[in-house]
Amino acid sequence: MTMQHLKRQSFFLFLLLCSAFVSRAQPTLPDLAAVTQKGINILSWVSPYEGIKSIAVQRSADSIYNYATIGFVKNTKKGNQAFVDGHPAPGNNWYRLYIVFNSDLTWYSNAIKLFVDSSQLANRNAVLPPNDSLQLLLNTKKTERVVVTTSEKPKIDTATGKAAPSLTISTIPDIDEISAYTYIRSQYIFTNPFTGHVNVELPDNFDKKSLFSIDFFDDKNRRILQVPKVNEHSVIIDKRNFQRKGVYKFELRKDSDMLETGYITIY
Repeated sequence: MTMQHLKRQSFFLFLLLCSAFVSRAQPTLPDLAAVTQKGINILSWVSPYEGIKSIAVQRSADSIYNYATIGFVKNTKKGNQAFVDGHPAPGNNWYRLYIVFNSDLTWYSNAIKLFVDSSQLANRNAVLPPNDSLQLLLNTKKTERVVVTTSEKPKIDTATGKAAPSLTISTIPDIDEISAYTYIRSQYIFTNPFTGHVNVELPDNFDKKSLFSIDFFDDKNRRILQVPKVNEHSVIIDKRNFQRKGVYKFELRKDSDMLETGYITIY
């Protein structure tokens, strides 16, 4: 055997060892499963790893660009994990995970798509808390039961045209339990599900001679925003006026009389 052949064999052996090292070092990405119920999207997956520093859930409308972090997974322990998105966008919602290990190794999961009909969001009659609060549903003994199962028959991913494991969420937090964290939506003041801003729609018999005013309060009943005079039938209040996410109570007055009290969500 010539020296040239020995060098070639050594080179190929080196590549083989490098390939084996990379395959061992690269963790297996969890396959996401997802369902949508009444405009609420629930993601679930199985994590085989310990030592995870953080898991960010990212969402995009186009599956390739413009992914934005919408929240973090509360429970990063090995096993079943889940995330509730109570404020999806109308149309296509692509989700992926951005995972950071304690060793600072980072990687992304696969992406999965859920379609949400805009009418589901527009007709929602409940005020949902922000996504950070909804994650508490997945960290109580009562609702810690998100289970992912894999079907033997693969399905075809409509986005890529490739075969993929058929993952289903066999048990999820009951929609009624999520409803327990909600408030009845006001007919006059509500969060626009498409923009996140607060819409004020005064009664049809709106009388400009009357003085309409609105006060907003935080969870400690401190007034954080006051609109002393509403002189238009339809008004939009920018969500940045509230400075942080959360559920806010409001009081709508007509002259000196209380017209309505209720809640809005800033998310």
